[in-house]
Amino acid sequence: MINEIISTVLQILVFALIPFIVYLITRRKIAGFFDYIGLKAPEQKTVWLAAAASLVFLTGGITLVFLSDEMRHVLLNPPSITGKLREMGLSGVSIATLLIIACFKTSLSEEILFRGFIAKRLVARLGFQTGNLVQAAIFASVHLLLFWALSKAGIGFLIFIFFFSGLAGYMVEYINEKVGNGSIIPGWIAHGLGNALSYSILAFAV
Repeated sequence: MINEIISTVLQILVFALIPFIVYLITRRKIAGFFDYIGLKAPEQKTVWLAAAASLVFLTGGITLVFLSDEMRHVLLNPPSITGKLREMGLSGVSIATLLIIACFKTSLSEEILFRGFIAKRLVARLGFQTGNLVQAAIFASVHLLLFWALSKAGIGFLIFIFFFSGLAGYMVEYINEKVGNGSIIPGWIAHGLGNALSYSILAFAV
């Protein structure tokens, strides 16, 4: 688990380094970086909205996993996160590892890079609708390539991953910007909660 903590910290730092370098070049100062990427307190109602959106996506995704043998095979494969957790078995260590990966390694690092940096810069240049669609497509493409590299899954599964990830990315950015006053914390909550619950179900309940 120590290795996972180190890996998580390094991933967050790497994902934050890109926006930090751009920020230093364009703003020529250090103060205000957290505001630049949206790492600031949101309105309380946004947190509940993000949690509700996360549960809706979770329900849809888990339902499709139970209906599709291919999706279940891909997501339970040893190279996947849930496959590795499944091999560890249900224990205090595996639960702690799950929470570290779900809440920090994947969700926080991705929200900093995709919604805190890429989405904000695209929205500023292209307007909200186009900028959000482009960042959602980028987010979806990265997940598609990741799943393909790990599993060589069929076209049907990859199409689902692309549109499911893209829709989730679009909705998270919508909540962040239109309701959350530009904070990425609602997206982090939605992303982290969805990951934690889906990993738990796939690793220990399927």
